[in-house]
Amino acid sequence: MSFYTVIKTEMSNKKYIICALEEMKERGEITTFLSNERKDTIEIDRGGDVINVIKEKAGNSFELAGDNRVVQGFSNRLKQMYAYASIKDNLPLDFEIAKETETAGEIRLILKG
Repeated sequence: MSFYTVIKTEMSNKKYIICALEEMKERGEITTFLSNERKDTIEIDRGGDVINVIKEKAGNSFELAGDNRVVQGFSNRLKQMYAYASIKDNLPLDFEIAKETETAGEIRLILKG
């Protein structure tokens, strides 16, 4: 038995959510995703498991909704990839990423400046 769950996030920039999903797609963590600009939603397919990212009506952040056993783990990974995309996009011009490694779900960036 599984339950439907909704997780509120602090992710507020749709651009970084899309970047994070693109990165996850490249790494094979998700199958596909479809963004609906009119409704401000994103539907994510994770090999048959469907997760919805929906913009909150009251605030600027997004919610993840779907099967509880899928959404719990996925939300943590999406938040990590969101932060990763945000960091890469907002690096000062005098810094660049020298080395990038991932071990056991932990991403390490070594900057060169």
